[in-house]
Amino acid sequence: MEKEFETQEDQTQDQQGAEQQQNEENTPTVEELMTQLAQERAEKAKLKNSFDRTSSELADTKKQLKARLTAEEQEAQAKKEADEEHKKYVTGLETKIRIVDATKRYMGLGMTEELAEETAKAEVDGDVDKVTENMKKHQDALIKAKEAEWLASRPPVNTNNGEEDDKKDPFLEGFNS
Repeated sequence: MEKEFETQEDQTQDQQGAEQQQNEENTPTVEELMTQLAQERAEKAKLKNSFDRTSSELADTKKQLKARLTAEEQEAQAKKEADEEHKKYVTGLETKIRIVDATKRYMGLGMTEELAEETAKAEVDGDVDKVTENMKKHQDALIKAKEAEWLASRPPVNTNNGEEDDKKDPFLEGFNS
């Protein structure tokens, strides 16, 4: 039995030795660990460099995009300003055309050129009171002109102040005879 026990002990020791050997074989040495650590650090550095390069490229692309958008926005702003200036120009021309048309219309009614232009500007500006006032001025001037024309066309009034007493009035003579 002792032999068996020794054999078992030897076998147990052998097994433990084999396990230790396996553990020693599976357990890396310090040099191996240092090599693995260096490899991991190198891999980490590569990944970090790759990340930094990609981040840098992304930042450059964003800057270019921002610059391009800024240029596009500037173009859009310039176009908008040009459109607004063109609209102002067109509006000014339309206003002038309306004033000219209205001036011609008022001159056709007999207004003077100055009064017709003033009335046309008031009409375009929407100043109804000024238009009415100018129409009243025109009407008053027209009435005065017609009165003056009527007075000029009237024959002189014969009041017979005694200047021409020797002439006999044919009308009165018809009654006396």
